[in-house]
Amino acid sequence: MLIEFQEQWTRQGLYHRLVKRQLDTRHVVATARRVTEVARLEGVVVIHAPLVIDPEDKRGALAHLTFGRVFTKGTPRAEFTAGIFEEGDPVVQGRTGFDAFAGTDLAQLLRENGIDKVFFGGLTTDQCVARTLRTALRMGLRAYLVPEITATFSGWLQRRAEKRFAEYLAPLQEAGGPFPGALREEPKTD
Repeated sequence: MLIEFQEQWTRQGLYHRLVKRQLDTRHVVATARRVTEVARLEGVVVIHAPLVIDPEDKRGALAHLTFGRVFTKGTPRAEFTAGIFEEGDPVVQGRTGFDAFAGTDLAQLLRENGIDKVFFGGLTTDQCVARTLRTALRMGLRAYLVPEITATFSGWLQRRAEKRFAEYLAPLQEAGGPFPGALREEPKTD
C-alpha cells in the first residue's frame, strides 16, 4: 500500500523541500521503485492511495485549508511519482483526507483482492501513513510499516513514528522482511 507517492512531494516545490532531506538521505523513492518491482514479481498486489483535490468540488479540511492548490486534480502535482505506479495497479478512489480508509473504497479493494496483510509505505510517515495504519490495525488487518519506503519532515519525526509503531515495523533489510530482494542493489539517488 503506497500512500501519496505523488509529484506534489517528489517534484520541485514547497512540499518537496519539506521532505527532500529525508527522501534523499534515505533513498526513499529509489527504494520504493525497487520494492514495487519486486512485489509485483512475487505476485503482490500494489495498491496506491493518492490524495487528489478537485478545486471545483473541495472536499475535506485539507482542500479548504489549501484552497485546492495542492494535489490538484488535473495537474502534475496530483500525478504519481514516476516509476512507482504501473498500469493495472488498484488505485484508492475518493480520498480527501489523511486516513486513506476514510470515505474511500480502500476496504473494498482489500476485500476484493483477498488482502488481510498490508505493508505501508508513503508520505508522510507521521501523518497520512500513521493514520491509515492505525485504522487498518483497528479493522483487524495485519498491518505493517516499511520504514525504508516512508518519509516525513525530519529524521526526528520519522524516528518518533517508527518508535510509535515499533511492534508493526517490517524493515526490508531484516530476515523475513516483506520484500528482502528489494534491497539487493545499492540505492541510487534520484
